[in-house]
Amino acid sequence: MELSVTDYLLELPEAMHFAKVQELSKDGALIYRMLSDYGSGSFQIFRFEDDLLFILVADFTPKNTFEKVAEISEDYLEISQFETDSSLFKVGGRKTQQISKGIYCYVNTQKKTYVYCEKEKPVRFAKIILTRKYFDTFFRLHYGKDYEQTKSAKDYILRNPNQPELNFIFQQIRDCQAEGQILRMYLESKVLELLSLVVKGMEQEHISVTLNYKDIRNLKKTVTVMKNDLAAYPSGEELAKIANMSPARYQLAFRKHFGTTPYEYLKEMRLNQALLLLRNSDYRISGVAAKVGYHNSGHFAKLFKSAYGIGPREYRKVHGIK
Repeated sequence: MELSVTDYLLELPEAMHFAKVQELSKDGALIYRMLSDYGSGSFQIFRFEDDLLFILVADFTPKNTFEKVAEISEDYLEISQFETDSSLFKVGGRKTQQISKGIYCYVNTQKKTYVYCEKEKPVRFAKIILTRKYFDTFFRLHYGKDYEQTKSAKDYILRNPNQPELNFIFQQIRDCQAEGQILRMYLESKVLELLSLVVKGMEQEHISVTLNYKDIRNLKKTVTVMKNDLAAYPSGEELAKIANMSPARYQLAFRKHFGTTPYEYLKEMRLNQALLLLRNSDYRISGVAAKVGYHNSGHFAKLFKSAYGIGPREYRKVHGIK
């Protein structure tokens, strides 16, 4: 049976063996606890703007492996931050993807979704679900009636999920201790902040180079190479060779498609990973720096503070991590 985004999300907790905590669920915030026979943990859904926008925050460990398949009859954009890598997902006829820690963006255009969570492995994520109407309305208010700009905005965010600011926004969503209407106002302000980053990035894209499907596929290969070993230092020439381009064209093509340089993209992925390691591991700061390719912890701390407005040591103190 085909479902609307609202129907799908409201049925999801029960399908995953969560029960609503009635006394805590109010003001558009639905709070769930996992039934003890099936695991432990929490699941929260925040509803906004006549169900045009949703924010989900989950932290649970299932006792049994489970799968969830649904066919959704409404277009939507999902932007997620995962702090664990124990899940799989698939949209439509695409290949099943293993979740790794970090940001994921995808558009569902009325296709089946498939979610898989493995038993005894923790799942932690925050998700922003934007219906097509919410997304289009935001960008039409900014650009007028130019629908092409709305399409460009969607393409931009799908190409550029690694901005450190996005990761930090999700951390702020997870960490917010406010309640009631103040919490709702804060959470929606974070969504608007995220979309404003998209606008800013789009308006900086003015590079005249033509890319075909093969070019884009080869550019993505170079990103995979960088992602597979964040501590490595691939040269521009090495990456250009993988992309089957000259070094000069590779630099232009990368900036055209991803909105930034290869070095900046690699730095963003490194800082995103560092954010998760600082919060979810017991590595010393120098160890975290080395894991993401910085052997000078002072230089790493400077880059981290420039991206997030707080140093790595202070970030751990804020979260009560020694």
